[in-house]
Amino acid sequence: MKKKFIFILGCAIFTILSAISSSLLGAMSISWENLFQKESLESRVFFELRIPRILLGLMVGGSLAWSGSLAQGLFRNPIIDPGLIGITAGCSLFAAIAIVLGASIPFLHSIWSVVLFSFIGGILSSFLIFFFAKSKGRTDIFSLLLSGIAVNAICYSAIGILSYIANESQLRNLSLWNMGSLGGGSWPNLKSFSIFLIFPIFVSPFIANQLNVFILGEREASHLGVSTELLKTIAILFVGVSTGACISLVGNIGFVGLAVPHIVRLAIGQDYRYLLVTSYLLGGGLLCFADGICRVIIAPSEIPVGIATALLGSPFFLSLIRKRMPHV
Repeated sequence: MKKKFIFILGCAIFTILSAISSSLLGAMSISWENLFQKESLESRVFFELRIPRILLGLMVGGSLAWSGSLAQGLFRNPIIDPGLIGITAGCSLFAAIAIVLGASIPFLHSIWSVVLFSFIGGILSSFLIFFFAKSKGRTDIFSLLLSGIAVNAICYSAIGILSYIANESQLRNLSLWNMGSLGGGSWPNLKSFSIFLIFPIFVSPFIANQLNVFILGEREASHLGVSTELLKTIAILFVGVSTGACISLVGNIGFVGLAVPHIVRLAIGQDYRYLLVTSYLLGGGLLCFADGICRVIIAPSEIPVGIATALLGSPFFLSLIRKRMPHV
């Protein structure tokens, strides 16, 4: 218990320090003397650009890590994250439709429409995966995973077609979307979508005990009184809503949902009463920290944070696969 408490406290301190350091990093140096002067440029940059961006990073990183923890518990497989079960691909496909075909569809002109359309794509893809995996009133976990892989393939094929027919400007917007960035953080976006990004904190206590039993096995969980069908439905819905909100706002940001739950699990174990909340805490801190670094490496330009997380996360993912191979 003492080790868990120390690790959770360390994650909280890291997240706070990441947010503070990220608020001071960027192309413009912030002077504390001018920060609280009304209408000063530093004040506007800090309160209208950096603060919403930091809050968005904390909530998106937290939600992605939380969704990864939940998906790994649901599939009882440590190499699962929302990107592998088709939800991320669904968001990306709908965003691509809005970007490439938006000029031809009256209600898809603005970037706000792209965000909303992508969010709807995430919800629809999660329902589609669930629909194909359900048979005779039961949802088979293995079929759920295979359905997700199939949806993944279909969505990325469709994105390939849209990329092929896109003009130069649309192709550039599509590429930027797929690289992922927190640059779209704004108070209106937070006001509209924050409810979908913070709800994991509130629902975690209500599903943690059921997940602790579920990882023992679906049959065992049923014998111990857990409604496994209800738990699977709720879990997929939560992962779809949470991931859909994240991807719709920032584009593709990979491996946060895979790597962070593993780090937390190695430190404090499999208990979902602590795993879900701590993953949220550490995921937010890591994404916020990575975004701060990406803003200063080639300042005044910035590297999309999705590239950084993919570069760091891919070797981690490969190391996990190697560890799971029996001959290693």
